[in-house]
Amino acid sequence: MTVSEDRLNRYTFHPGELKPVTDRNQLNAAYERTGVRPADDEEQLWIAEQWRLRYDTDTDLSTFALSDEYRRLKAQGKL
Repeated sequence: MTVSEDRLNRYTFHPGELKPVTDRNQLNAAYERTGVRPADDEEQLWIAEQWRLRYDTDTDLSTFALSDEYRRLKAQGKL
């Protein structure tokens, strides 16, 4: 099955089409609208480190699970 050119163009970003959003008000509005917020820098670093450490041995590794683990350990005062 091949994808039609129209569909490909409709759902594919081309170089130069994406513009980063840097305005804090626009970012906050998007976070409120979607309910999705990025993890803070400390959490992101911890998840990246744990991913590298566990990648070869944990076949069910998930960044969502690592995020949950980080928040649980943080709440327990272990981080």
